Amino acid sequence: MKERIEAFVNHLIRLAEREDRAALAALRRSLAFSPGTYPPSFPYVEPWTGGLSDAARQAYYLGAGLFALNRRHAEGKTVAEALAREMKQRDSKSVEGRFLALLDAEEDELGYKLRQAVFLLGEQPLDWVQLIYDIAHWSSDNRWVQVRWAKEFYGVSDSEAVKQEEKEEIA
Repeated sequence: MKERIEAFVNHLIRLAEREDRAALAALRRSLAFSPGTYPPSFPYVEPWTGGLSDAARQAYYLGAGLFALNRRHAEGKTVAEALAREMKQRDSKSVEGRFLALLDAEEDELGYKLRQAVFLLGEQPLDWVQLIYDIAHWSSDNRWVQVRWAKEFYGVSDSEAVKQEEKEEIA
């Protein structure tokens, strides 16, 4: 699945490099709607969603809208690690409060909470492939995405158990 998301993110990067204002505006505007329901965003996302589950399709739309806000990609730069850096730079516990609220977000609140996080991070590059992948798996029963994000935020190495849970969830 990650290879497919990577191809989609490369598509988004090309839109940004071409400064396709219409596409980026449609994707940003789509954040005001439930993921995958804003028709002007369809031409930029829908060709990439064939055969995906509804959760994965929505993750593509939410990820594309968030990408249009930031447009900076860097492999391995996760939202959790970026928020941890932001907390240290600002010397502010309020960032931690926002992070914990994000971790506790239900699927229907996730778009709003992630928009807040992306705005807070400003121009920090993010790993959009990983973020879209994580959004697609946000509602996993064992919440392995939230556990991994907490470990990344607090600087704890992933345990083999968490890695195994992730593998089982994907299978």
